[in-house]
Amino acid sequence: MRIWFALGLLVAVLLPAWAAAEDNGPRAFTNRQACRRMTKQINHFEKTVLVMAKDRGNDMWEQATENQISRLKHQRADKCPEYHKQRTVLARAKEQADQMKQMMAAAAKGAAKYFSGGAF
Repeated sequence: MRIWFALGLLVAVLLPAWAAAEDNGPRAFTNRQACRRMTKQINHFEKTVLVMAKDRGNDMWEQATENQISRLKHQRADKCPEYHKQRTVLARAKEQADQMKQMMAAAAKGAAKYFSGGAF
């Protein structure tokens, strides 16, 4: 009877502590650690591997390295909140730049038509 009481008391005390530690402790540290690791990997690929590929003129290696960097950046953005925000801001900026590019192309066509007397 005492064993069951002690076991129940142990479970009642350790279960909430274990749940609280899992929410705040190791997961937060693991994500921070994973973010740092991925950032170091990205820096290594950008500053070392990509430079070597360009220096040697190996287009396939260069393309594969750029693909790997892109994959790592997306994984980091999925796991790390600060990089997720950065990715959304950059996506919005890219969209706005594409819209500006389209407007400039339309304006250039209009200007060419106007200044050429309708020849273009």
